[in-house]
Amino acid sequence: MASSTITLETQVAGTFQESREIAVGQRHVVHLLAAIAAACVVVELATAVWSHSFSSYGRRVEAEYAEAAGLRSGREGKQKTVLIVGNSTLYHGVDILDLRDQIQPDVDAHVLSLNSMMIEDWYFALKELFRKGARSDFVLLMLPPGHVANVAPPTDDVSHYLIGTRDILMLRSAEGIDATTLSNIFFAQCSMFFGRRNDLRMLVKSTLFPGFETMASRFMRKRKLTSDYGLVPARFRDIKNLCAQNGARLLFVIPPTHQESDTLATPFVLEAAESVGVPAAIPVPNAQLSEDKYADGYHLNREGQKIFTTALAEFLRKQASHEF
Repeated sequence: MASSTITLETQVAGTFQESREIAVGQRHVVHLLAAIAAACVVVELATAVWSHSFSSYGRRVEAEYAEAAGLRSGREGKQKTVLIVGNSTLYHGVDILDLRDQIQPDVDAHVLSLNSMMIEDWYFALKELFRKGARSDFVLLMLPPGHVANVAPPTDDVSHYLIGTRDILMLRSAEGIDATTLSNIFFAQCSMFFGRRNDLRMLVKSTLFPGFETMASRFMRKRKLTSDYGLVPARFRDIKNLCAQNGARLLFVIPPTHQESDTLATPFVLEAAESVGVPAAIPVPNAQLSEDKYADGYHLNREGQKIFTTALAEFLRKQASHEF
């Protein structure tokens, strides 16, 4: 009898100890999950503070986007409005203050540029801007030929700033968009940290290695993108129709890049734009600018920017005069 009692007590004690260990283990898991959640919140808030207050790129993009979203057509008056959209070649290639001085009072110009933008990115970006009420008489798309023909998913910051939530599912059918890429786009749209992670990475590299960006553009191998020039006319047609549905006339301009591949592709891209009724121009051909007009062999420096801005102003004045 005593032996059975001891056995029972041992079983009860063992069960209690096992239950206690399980409870302790569950508390550890809860504490770990809470710590991870807290870390995510801290990182997200810190990234938001950095982007809104310290990142010149983040502040510029947010300011330009707010200005573009509030843009309204000038059809009721004499002054026309133009929204100029593009990528880093627009940011480095156009002095917006100088451009405004040269085209006023006929045209009021506004810009919106994000790095690494492709023509398909701008289709979805303009779609979202028009949904938010943006209106202009002209939309001037400014991209190098490679960014018109290349096939690539949107970058994280493009997904975060420009693409609307309702358009994510539409991207499933786009070239090069698999389930993993689609999930990256979704998280980049929802999370400030995920959307700005590449810019944070560049900040760390530039801080640790001054001059890293210039070195990277000159010496590091760039990601090779797939090009499909057969898609170019349809892409121009889609954006032209989108702009027309929202009261804007689409224009297209090729900026100088000092790249032989862009020079060779320029005639085809111009022809593709004009074939669907999009006025297109190359205000300053690559051959017109020497290498000393570029900051890094691709983007214009201040001297090259001045030349291109003057040529772009002349193109805009001509287009605006056709509307009056």
